[in-house]
Amino acid sequence: MSEKIEQLVAMRLNTYFKTQTMTPALTELKTELATDLNEAANDKATNGLDSEAAVAEAFSDFGDINALIQQINTENGNETNLHAHHVVMDDEGIEIDGGETLKVNSDGISINNGAIKADHDGLKLGKLVINGDGINLNDQPVPAPDFGTPSQPLNLAGEYHDSLNLVNEKRIAVADITDLSISYRSARVKVLPTVGGEDEIIVREYMNHNNASYNATVTQQGSALSIEQGKVPFLIPLRVHVQVLVPANYAGNLKLASSSGTVLMAGLAQLGVVNIRITSGSSKLDSLQAQALSADVVSGNLVMTQVQVAEQLGMLVKSGRLKLSAVQAGQYTVTVTSGSIQGVQLIGGGSWTAKSGTMKLAFSKLTSDLNLSDKSGSIKFSLPRDASYRYELEARSGRVVAPNNAQPEHIADGYQTGQVGTTPTYTVQGRTTSGSIYLY
Repeated sequence: MSEKIEQLVAMRLNTYFKTQTMTPALTELKTELATDLNEAANDKATNGLDSEAAVAEAFSDFGDINALIQQINTENGNETNLHAHHVVMDDEGIEIDGGETLKVNSDGISINNGAIKADHDGLKLGKLVINGDGINLNDQPVPAPDFGTPSQPLNLAGEYHDSLNLVNEKRIAVADITDLSISYRSARVKVLPTVGGEDEIIVREYMNHNNASYNATVTQQGSALSIEQGKVPFLIPLRVHVQVLVPANYAGNLKLASSSGTVLMAGLAQLGVVNIRITSGSSKLDSLQAQALSADVVSGNLVMTQVQVAEQLGMLVKSGRLKLSAVQAGQYTVTVTSGSIQGVQLIGGGSWTAKSGTMKLAFSKLTSDLNLSDKSGSIKFSLPRDASYRYELEARSGRVVAPNNAQPEHIADGYQTGQVGTTPTYTVQGRTTSGSIYLY
């Protein structure tokens, strides 16, 4: 590090903060700005600029520091209001106190850590739930629920445009790449088909602050390509939107990890093995075809539309909501620990488990045995009227309702076996510990 550059950066920063009351938040901001601006200026000096020009360009690239100071003051309070609520408003929604007090986004509204919650599943007031099935059903039969309308394929044309400035672009020949790994800690990530070429993987990063240390690290080792987010500042409210453009005919494996933000992967039709891990945020998979796919969502929502998986489709959602539309898989293995599962126009079978929450699934074609289990919640699912299968339904604390065209064999409280059709091909099982089972 150049001592002269450090002095110049400190002098320029002091002009921004000299009229400010230095709260802990502003002190941290100033320290972080000094570190990042020194790094940027030293990089520019290494590339040939003199110290004064390097510092001036680093400040120019970074953007409006006065606006940043104002934002930090608004969010963290001034000297007389250090303990105000922390409010964040951006294009993703509104959060107060990290979402604990209030959270409003595309998924719904949550107040006081979900004590009051309104989303696609209905309205929750403490232990009272109001949704499309009514208020406290009390074991009364209900008509077939609305499993959801089929989603339309995404219009990809608009997904390539962005509101932030393009600050970084890298291009990598795809010829020898068989394994692609993408990792971002805090960003909006889109994985889309390359436009206008089939021989390159293109990484485009859009940010509200321009600093080379924030740019992604792109590393190729043999046939493996790794894209990893650059530095994420602690206090500076950096917004990062990234597009990873992959040739539509890419037939290799793809691994994507996102710690915080939103994820969209769409328009790729020849993928090998796909592995997705979302720590926090919402993700959407649209118009995809893969040999195998696994998705691990720690906290957030996963939406899948027009997805075909030739072999195993495994999904683990620890806390959140899973919504599927027009999804086909050779075999499903789905587990939601806390949340709901909703699906329409499904093709396949396999194992579906919800430990706490509701399950509503509409199959347009059954291609294997189907096993549904919900420890705390109701199961509602429909199968094609012309399907032929044996069924066993058990609700330990609730009721069981079978299709009106079923041929029951054994009926008891909360238990029923039988068959639908004349030549049963598959076995359908449904079990719930607390709740009811409705097969339509």
